[in-house]
Amino acid sequence: MRARRVFNKRVAQGLRSRGKLLRAAAERFAEHGFSATSVDAVCRDAGVVKSAIYWHFESKEGLLAAVLEETATAWIDGIVKSCAQTGDPRERLRRAIGGMRELVETRPALLRLLHAILLERTGSDPSTRAVLVRVFDHARKALADGIAEAIGTRPPGLDSVAALALASLDGIFLQYQLRQDRAELDQFFAELERVIASLVAGILQGHTAAPRDPSAAALTEHRTKEETR
Repeated sequence: MRARRVFNKRVAQGLRSRGKLLRAAAERFAEHGFSATSVDAVCRDAGVVKSAIYWHFESKEGLLAAVLEETATAWIDGIVKSCAQTGDPRERLRRAIGGMRELVETRPALLRLLHAILLERTGSDPSTRAVLVRVFDHARKALADGIAEAIGTRPPGLDSVAALALASLDGIFLQYQLRQDRAELDQFFAELERVIASLVAGILQGHTAAPRDPSAAALTEHRTKEETR
């Protein structure tokens, strides 16, 4: 019994140590980049011994991969949560867009990390490129799945709409980092919501099941009303 308690305590300590390293590394990588971040600095920020990085992640590159995967999980969980709530399709889309905006305003370090690693590492490190491709593919799928759940069907083309939304998020994030203009941010996300609703409604109208699909009618009605304003 005592041995089990000791084992459980060590496991808990190991999980805490791993979490501290991930948080410290994410902040360092986002602020200074991968190359300029030393293992010593990460361990100092995390308050753990240097050997912990090699125990948990084997290498600095392994730490980076884990940070990116952890970042993706937080990002994708936010997308899924915002899309999965009840409400009509347009309201659920509005919440999803609100979640994307919250990411830009309250968690810029997460997006800075992805951009920094994308620019610094993908040209020289195929493994990092593979991790980032997996991150963005998961995010795109989560958003497309959320739209499909909201409208009750999955016509062809939703993956492209989700990819366009994520690309728009990147551009909006860069503009906001440059200008820090909340009024402009309001406008960007309002336009993004309108464009996504219009694209989805157009896809549904062209889909063979669209005339019998109440979600298609709901999105089309919203689009028609906004276009006549």
